[in-house]
This record gives sequence, structure tokens and C-alpha cells, in this order.
Amino acid sequence: MNYKIFLSLLFFLPVSFAYAEIIETYTIKADSVCSGENSLMVISGHEMPQLLGARVDQLSLLSLLHNKRQMIVFQIDQKDSQGRFILSKKSLDNSAASNIMGDHDELVFRKKDLGEHLQPSSELFKRYSLIEIEVISESGDSAVKKASGWIYIALHSAILEKTNPDFKQQNKLLIYEPEEDTVISPVYKIGFSKDQPFLLDAFHWRLPDRAEWSHDVTDKMKIRHIGKFLGFPFKRTDDDYYSQLVDIKAGPLRIIRRTENKVKVFWKLKSPALYIDYVMLPDGFIMNSMIDIPFKISFFFSGLQTLTTMDWNHAPELPELSIKSVKGNLTLPVNGQPSDDKDAFNQIAGREFSLSSKPGRFAVKLDIPDDFPIHSQLYLRDALHEIDLPENYPGQFGNVGFKTTGWENIDSKLHHLKFTVCVDRT
Repeated sequence: MNYKIFLSLLFFLPVSFAYAEIIETYTIKADSVCSGENSLMVISGHEMPQLLGARVDQLSLLSLLHNKRQMIVFQIDQKDSQGRFILSKKSLDNSAASNIMGDHDELVFRKKDLGEHLQPSSELFKRYSLIEIEVISESGDSAVKKASGWIYIALHSAILEKTNPDFKQQNKLLIYEPEEDTVISPVYKIGFSKDQPFLLDAFHWRLPDRAEWSHDVTDKMKIRHIGKFLGFPFKRTDDDYYSQLVDIKAGPLRIIRRTENKVKVFWKLKSPALYIDYVMLPDGFIMNSMIDIPFKISFFFSGLQTLTTMDWNHAPELPELSIKSVKGNLTLPVNGQPSDDKDAFNQIAGREFSLSSKPGRFAVKLDIPDDFPIHSQLYLRDALHEIDLPENYPGQFGNVGFKTTGWENIDSKLHHLKFTVCVDRT
């Protein structure tokens, strides 16, 4: 009997005193989209081959902070082979959501949750099979690499569900209110148009006391198309769009919101469907337009230009605004009055600008793929006496964004055109 007990003890000893098993280590260069307090890190599945095929609901994220184990709130957003999110129903190519981690799927967590390196002798992560990820970033403009920190992925163990099933709910950074179609973050509250849900039409800063919101600082987001159709000039505004909200995924760190849109071409003729995903972040958002035209545009259109802008609210209770372009070395006051410097702003072939006020700052960037043959320049109309119908209020106040040209040259494959907006309180 004693011999059997001794053998049993030998069997259990390796489990009871085993240290963390690091089954794979990856060193990944990653930069957060924005740089706020709650900025996110995104790692694609193909960068972590050992994770491919793992059950998503059996993963946990851990880090070591001040020599203590920390649970990390995270989410995994699945994508199809063309880089389109698979949301609550299915992908745009009809592929269904899966519970298995794939090459194109994205692991999302907060940059601030990166921790210290787990030493081989540590007993803090006993009993787990771990994938170790060292996340590095470049320091400044040099090629010197600086270690940002480590995270650990525990396989085959949904630790959070066992220890605290409400952990993600308690630590979520974003709230979606479906009735109002509003997203709330630690920094902002954004609302979308009821009639044209692909357009943002309200932005409120969270005030320093965190209990109240600022006035709505926006007037209207605008999209204008100008060019010729079969040789005849035309202009299309957002009033010529048909738009509907078709899908949404509300995770704790990112909210992905998809609209299906068509624009009137001539009489009852509409364009093919254009899908736009808003990827809402704790400190900003990405507007991802998925452009897939099944014919050559130049057969019907020429001289196409698109203006994508935000017109700001002109009200005495709102703080002063200024617009800056680093490339043009210009900082301009938004006061509703035209100037030579504002005309010069419109000549800048750029893809970035920022808008600042006392509550906070917007940093705006347009990402154009290398194989997408359109060109961008900055656009600004700051003239209260000019009418730009259709509009909520007369005049244009800091109506700023991008003018893109060359649309007639695009081919018939899928392209992703992304506007990235990062916000931060000043």
C-alpha cells in the first residue's frame, strides 16, 4: 500500500512543481495605431504560427507587472483572405465566423498591458503552456530597436472564465448604444447619422471631471463626388447616397461597424455596393472603405474627384480651433475667414493634418495602398459666407479633409482605403 502511494506521489510531483512551459517565443515589431493612454496593439495570426488552429475560447492573455501575474483583456477579430472582417453574421465573401484562430485574424490588446520578461525559474505561471511574445518598436527616427515589453498567451486554458467570468465586461473600454448608434470611449462620444449611417455627425469630448460631455463640436461630415459621366458634368453629395447599417461587432476594445452604401449615378441607376467599416478604438477610429468596382470606371467616368471632409460647428460656446500641416509648415486659425495661407493649404500634396482645440487634438491620416492609383492633397474651406449644400447650417467653418483624384484609373480588384483619426485630450 505504501509502495502505491509513493508511485502516486511521483506521478503528481512534476505537475505540482512544474514551471511555465514556453512552447514558442516570437519577437514581433508592432506599433499602436494611436498613442493615447489606452492605445491598442494589433498582431496578425500569421505572425504567431504556433497559435494557428487554437480554439479562440480557450485562450488567455497574461503579463508580468511588478513581479505579479496580470490578466489582460483582449479580443480576437477574424478576417477573411482579403482582409475584411468577419462580423456577427458572415464575411463579405460568405465565409462564416469560426472559433479557430486563422492566419488573417487579429489579436488586440492594450499597449499599457505589456509587461516584464518571465524568467525561466518563475513559479507565477505554473501549469500553463505559454506562447511568449516580445513586442518591440523602433526608437524615434533611428533604426535602434527598443523592447516595449512581453505578453504571454496561455493555450487550452480559459483562465478568465474560471477565475472571473465578468473580467472583460468590467474592463471594457468601449460602449455601443444601438438605439442611438453611438460609441462611447474613455475620451469621446461619437454619433452617426440616422439617414446616412456611413457618416459621423456628432463628436463630444469627455470633460476632465469625466462625468460630463462637451458640446457637439461637429457640424457635418461630407463626401462629394465631382467629375463627368459620359462626358456630362455631375456632382454627387451624401444626399445621393443610399446607406444602411448591416452588421456590427461590439468587443471590449474595438467596435467594428459596417455599412453598405450605393451612390446614385443617373436617374435610378446606382453604383455597385461600397462597404465601409468603422473600426472604433478607445482613442480614435479607422474608416475603412472597401472599394471593389466590377468594371473599368474610365469606360463611363472621367475627371473624377472626391472630397472627404468634416465641417466643424461654429458656435460661441465652443473652443477655438487651429489646423496644422507639418508638411506645409502651416498652422491656421479656424475663424470662418479665408486667407492666403488657407489657399496655400489646399496646394499641399499631403495625407496628414491635425486639428487642435482646448479640449483635445485630432490627428488625421489617409492611407492609400501602393497599388491604388489615386492621389491626395489637403483640402480646406474656412468661409462662413460660402454655402455648400446640403448642410445643417449655412457657411463652411473649418471644413477640412482630403481631395483625391485619379479615380477613373482604378482597376476592378478589391482595395482598402483607410482614414485614421487619433484623438487625445490636451
